[in-house]
Amino acid sequence: MKPKIYLLILMACAQFAVYAQSGKISQQQYIEQQQRAFRKFAQSTDEKFKKYKDSLNAVYANYLTQEWKRFELFKPDPLIKNPIKKPPVYDPNTPKPEPEKVPVIGQPEPVKPQPKPQPAPEPQPQPQPDVPPATIQAELFGTPVTFPRYTKSIPPLHGVGEKEVAAFWNTLSALPYYDWTNDLQRIAADLNLNDWGMYMLANKMFETYFPHGTANEKTVFAVFMLNQLGYRAKIGRAQNELLPLVAFQNDVYNTTYFIYGDDNTEYSVVNFQHKDLPSIQTCRMEYPNATRNVDLRIAAAPRWAVSQRTKTLSDKKNNYEIGYNKNMVDFYATYPCVTFSVYAEAAMDNLVTKSIEAQLKPKIQGKSQEDAINILLHFVQYAFEYKTDNDQFGYERWFFAEETVASSYSDCEDRSILFAQLVRRLLGMKVVLIHYPGVHLATAVKFDNPNITGDYLTVDGQRYLICDPTYIGANLGMSMPDLRAKAVEVIKLK
Repeated sequence: MKPKIYLLILMACAQFAVYAQSGKISQQQYIEQQQRAFRKFAQSTDEKFKKYKDSLNAVYANYLTQEWKRFELFKPDPLIKNPIKKPPVYDPNTPKPEPEKVPVIGQPEPVKPQPKPQPAPEPQPQPQPDVPPATIQAELFGTPVTFPRYTKSIPPLHGVGEKEVAAFWNTLSALPYYDWTNDLQRIAADLNLNDWGMYMLANKMFETYFPHGTANEKTVFAVFMLNQLGYRAKIGRAQNELLPLVAFQNDVYNTTYFIYGDDNTEYSVVNFQHKDLPSIQTCRMEYPNATRNVDLRIAAAPRWAVSQRTKTLSDKKNNYEIGYNKNMVDFYATYPCVTFSVYAEAAMDNLVTKSIEAQLKPKIQGKSQEDAINILLHFVQYAFEYKTDNDQFGYERWFFAEETVASSYSDCEDRSILFAQLVRRLLGMKVVLIHYPGVHLATAVKFDNPNITGDYLTVDGQRYLICDPTYIGANLGMSMPDLRAKAVEVIKLK
């Protein structure tokens, strides 16, 4: 490709040299001429691609009219099926048992090192801008977003049958959706949004353009826009309601799913009400050329506007004033329950990161790794009240670090995720998550000193000492007594 580009450049230069020598055209005139030619070419290409997209939508609308297939829905096996109801408290008068090597189930695959993303610049509170007539202002998680103005209404979706949904799909195909996909990508880039943020942004676009639209119409719109952006998503129907069906890149646990296609793709039901659905109907075909699965990882923190809150936390020795961004917490509250590593590896909001560093770093400055780890361990053990997901929500829901800081309660997953984040960010030490299948989540940390004693496991030939943020009062190297001999699964972090 590059040699062709260079050849075109050389040809253009040679052509200009000929023109210049003949005195027929100036350099500026030649540049303007080439710019006009390029714009004409780009417009022509754009129009051809738009026609191609229109043809795909017409084909898919025809598929939507055909009888939808019923799929049985499955529930993922819960990772923590029988959680600890009340955390044990370490009694320092109890004789300390001999260190024990924790058995590992299998051997986790090595994690390929990934370049760390550059931290996003801290978002600053912004005054409401004067909105020009050609745009319309909306708000997504407390953050102003600007869409091009669109004031036309659309015919309503009259039902949830195949023909009604297909007709509404054709209605959307007649809208300036091609421009809207560019708008979504532009705003997502400005706000540093991941794929889930893009999905929430598409929902906000519908609410902004069609404020009187129904939930079923919003479902069709969101799936339509995801498909235009290349994501694998489908429209599902259950109990006279339309629901988004999304193919995720990551394992999702607190919603049902079905198996589709020759590649056994799992489509998860985006079901914010957590309804117990035995089956769902959907079009037998996927949208043409939609090949991307929605990735829930957070490589860089979204740039939500700052709505600062402060939480007072105590480890029984010190009080800490930890700030966090409520807009970030509200965004995370919409998240599906995804695999543990996504939470522990997620880029953290600048506000909570700086607050944690300001409050906790002085306590561990100059300490040995052992003392610093125990300080962070005791902070997480004592600073939060314990309550299981089922007692709090009635279903599985795991917290990002910011959510644990903001919440009144947390359980073993939330504490382990927060502790892993603190160890990685404040100490730069290697940490893994330790999953006691069906029961518990803890962590293990690698120390520079090979002579530190305590319960440990071996990962890639290196010793990691157990650190359990839910075993109240316990130091590093102490496993919960009832779990000491239980084999664990290791979840390595990038």
